[in-house]
Amino acid sequence: MPGMINDHRTEDTTEPNLWAVATNKLLSGWGQAPGNSYVAYPIYTHEDQCAVVRYMEDRPDFIRVRINLNLPRLKDGDHLAIYDRDLPRRQST
Repeated sequence: MPGMINDHRTEDTTEPNLWAVATNKLLSGWGQAPGNSYVAYPIYTHEDQCAVVRYMEDRPDFIRVRINLNLPRLKDGDHLAIYDRDLPRRQST
């Protein structure tokens, strides 16, 4: 089974400067990703980078958060989901 890319972006469709990429440890190894499951967000500015990395590092299901020039190369069985950088806002309590 070749690697699969699902691009869920609706707003951030222009080519970004960088990508924030992480491995989704909960989805890796089953379902559409019998290999690794990756998630990526486009980065256009330094402010984007700070916000996206902070968001991704706060997620317990994302591991190995990194900044890449390109999207990861997928091996057979890998899955990549790409999302808009408009991240959900945390509600203050």
